[in-house]
Amino acid sequence: MTKPKKLSLMVISLFILVTGPVAAQSRPEVACDQISMEIFPRTGHFKGFSGLDVQSNGLYLSCGYSFSVSRDVEVVAGVSAMTFVNSFDVQSYSAGASLEVRYRPGIVENAGLYAGVDIGIVYGYDGLLPPSRMIGPLTPAGNFKGGVLYDIPNTSATLFAGVRFVPPVGVTGIVAPGIGMSYEF
Repeated sequence: MTKPKKLSLMVISLFILVTGPVAAQSRPEVACDQISMEIFPRTGHFKGFSGLDVQSNGLYLSCGYSFSVSRDVEVVAGVSAMTFVNSFDVQSYSAGASLEVRYRPGIVENAGLYAGVDIGIVYGYDGLLPPSRMIGPLTPAGNFKGGVLYDIPNTSATLFAGVRFVPPVGVTGIVAPGIGMSYEF
């Protein structure tokens, strides 16, 4: 079995393991109550920032559950997957968990802010990072995210634009502006 096929099988298995028990305890007809998709075409290295110098062709997908904390605040927690071209020009894949807080002030119609974090494992850096950062062919990783959102009137869709930030922990940090859309069932 090739490495991409093994990785695909691992990501699907992780998704089933994480969402299976949750879906069994909630509404059985839908695996999650909100899906999101984001693209980030370019990234830049934070240390010695020289612009968006890496063509990352990133695609992020998440499946989450939305919890209302107050009239203006909701929390979205779920699982996520991402594919992107890393700084070494190698196609990489990740899977993990996502947590996001969305704030929509009542005085502003259809607009708000979001902030969150994604954590998980990444495949695609084998032989490119120090062995101390690797667990077999995988490396643990995470990023912070934040930006603005806009609820499209009379729909269940939300557009968002923001930035992802990977802190410089042992290597240079990364910034990646992106745009996306969420849909709530």
